[in-house]
Amino acid sequence: MKVIILGNAGAGKSTLARKLIARQPAARLSLDEVAFQGGTERRPLQESVEDVRRWISEQDSWIIEGCYADILEPVLASADELIFLNPGVEACLAHCRSRPWEPEKFSSRDEQDANLDNLLQWVGSYETRSDEYGLARHRALYESFEGKKREFCHPEAYASSRCSVYIATSLDGCIARSDGSIDWLERANAAVPAGEDCGYADFIQTVDAIVMGRATFDKVLSFPEWPYGSLPVYVLSTTLRSRPAGVPDSVQVLSATPHEVVERAAAAGHHHLYIDGGRTIQGFLKAGLITELTITLIPLLLGSGIKLFGDLPADTNLRLLSSRAFPFGFVQCHYALCQQASPPMPTLEGQPL
Repeated sequence: MKVIILGNAGAGKSTLARKLIARQPAARLSLDEVAFQGGTERRPLQESVEDVRRWISEQDSWIIEGCYADILEPVLASADELIFLNPGVEACLAHCRSRPWEPEKFSSRDEQDANLDNLLQWVGSYETRSDEYGLARHRALYESFEGKKREFCHPEAYASSRCSVYIATSLDGCIARSDGSIDWLERANAAVPAGEDCGYADFIQTVDAIVMGRATFDKVLSFPEWPYGSLPVYVLSTTLRSRPAGVPDSVQVLSATPHEVVERAAAAGHHHLYIDGGRTIQGFLKAGLITELTITLIPLLLGSGIKLFGDLPADTNLRLLSSRAFPFGFVQCHYALCQQASPPMPTLEGQPL
């Protein structure tokens, strides 16, 4: 793991770094440690960069977090992944007001509190400033990175539980035929070159548990082998009362709402949930719990079938994080749900205004 976490002060960089290290041990460097030579005076930039390069050379696995685009730019190519935390200024201000005492930065809580007004003013200018601490420079750094990168615009996507969709659909939005058959998808996958999984292995390594509905569970049981190993699986059903015989102990059958599932999973230490199955995905979307979607489009029109998306209470705004076209015709798009759903369009006697 060689990860850089970039973002405004109060975005949650340190919190995310600690969570990642809890899952996979790694050395951690806060750029505050190399940026200043005492007080508020910055060290010469080249000295800071050389210190970071030296530190990187001494680590096998590492995380660097900070808001200093000028220090990060020369070492960016050393990272395997760039994570950009961009939850918005208001979220950062709220985090700054509620953050606990940071003894690595301040000698006392009183000293930290005395600096709060200055910090809030500095954080509040993030979207308008053009220096190395501002959104414009951070955005440019993120766009220039050619490796794996992720932007999180919603604190829930990284500060607490995260619910991801990773699914394939036909070009007309179907995940299965009307009878539940996925023969069309199996045929399409047969044409994929050996060793190509369209990113699934990387994705599943980040998942703590899978959540699926009864129909999806029944389909998985028809596979020649159980595909999830020991990964915990929550099966949502109002009719299935217990785990079928022969199913791994890692499977739990639940009758619960999406929010109840997330709370129960979090209590068990499962914070990144892979949400699978049409009705289950729709339920989590309506509950406002989905944080990201990775959809692989298969170049096929089914005409009819089980749709991935259903009715929603309001428009749902997405941000495209990345897209990829494969030479065998698949197109994969990765989206973040980074804004609150828009309110319904105003109407007058049932007609849009």
